[in-house]
Amino acid sequence: RPLESHHPLVDRQPPAPHLPEPKWQPVGNENSAMTALDDWFVKLVKANPDLRVRVGNPDELASNKMGETLALLKHRVNEPEPGVPEDLHGSVITALNEEAVAAAALANKAGLNLIVSYEAFAVKMLGLMRQEAIFVRRQKELGQRPGWLPVPLVVTSHTWENSKNEQSHQDPTIGEALLGEMSDTVRVLFPVGGNTTVAAMRSVYAGRGQLACVVVSKREVKQYLDGARAEALVEQGAAHVVGDPASADVQLIAIGTYQLEEALRAQAALAQQGRAACVTVIIEPGRLRSPRDELEASFVLDDARLQALFPPGMPRVILTHTRPEPMLGILRRIDSGPQKTRALGYISRGGTLDVAGMLRANRCTWQDALRATALVTGWTLSEPDEQDQALDN
Repeated sequence: RPLESHHPLVDRQPPAPHLPEPKWQPVGNENSAMTALDDWFVKLVKANPDLRVRVGNPDELASNKMGETLALLKHRVNEPEPGVPEDLHGSVITALNEEAVAAAALANKAGLNLIVSYEAFAVKMLGLMRQEAIFVRRQKELGQRPGWLPVPLVVTSHTWENSKNEQSHQDPTIGEALLGEMSDTVRVLFPVGGNTTVAAMRSVYAGRGQLACVVVSKREVKQYLDGARAEALVEQGAAHVVGDPASADVQLIAIGTYQLEEALRAQAALAQQGRAACVTVIIEPGRLRSPRDELEASFVLDDARLQALFPPGMPRVILTHTRPEPMLGILRRIDSGPQKTRALGYISRGGTLDVAGMLRANRCTWQDALRATALVTGWTLSEPDEQDQALDN
């Protein structure tokens, strides 16, 4: 029996997929990032008829706004029901077993794959994905460049927007855990709207021998970046949305859709008080980390590019989709210590709360960002008045 490292399946070299041009949404439009992803993924499948498709789906693909994908590819079942998107040869593998559906996609590395899950339940896929990451990383270390097509895991109905089942459905662990793996092999991305989601997915599918976790909001949100700026954001891992640190006194950093909305509100409130703040989005924190070996060093931003985006010593407030502590560790290169840098994020507070309620419970609102700004700058800032708070409620 040949060693696993010499098995023919290890050295698959499928052709590069054709990546269709997205239908970019105008800035200011409101739409669901999952709907934008659904539209583009259908185009991707149709543009690559020679690549077998597997979509791993633990539950509720349609409710996660991927109805066009389901209509095209259909659930695989033994006995299709008339009038239902089911087929004996369907490409959507659905089972109430997260590890099983992830395995269906990971076994199809010569084809196009997508895994879609609620964020909270994607943790059940972690062990399987980590074993894949360990194996392929060892290949890279030995000079055996893996050629299989990337396998992205899209997690949606996520921590900040899933309220119906309380804290059982509110858990950002999967992104945090995968950020612990080597970033050149496991990419973790936090797009902020439809354009950046599609740009992120195009970038993922253009790679080789990688896994990815893409945290995507399901609800309709405003589009802040056009297509060109979305692609630039993905290219370097971070970008300024409002202002520039060269002309600002504090930098508000957003990692996640709802975090960006709160950062922008905080920036507007600071401007009303005569204070200059810029708002910067980080879509891929792993691009900014301290590299742990030579392979990862070739993936992360060098000091010059990093410092151009995040000038050393500047006061910063980070609003993150994840728990704040692990993200501070990933972003150690731009952390000037507790006197100059504060992070707001999920602090394990939840319940049957809407997005605004989740932000308030976890002290991650724009008002909380103002208070954190006062701490890192030493400014005396006016508290939001009762009218502003009423509007926020």
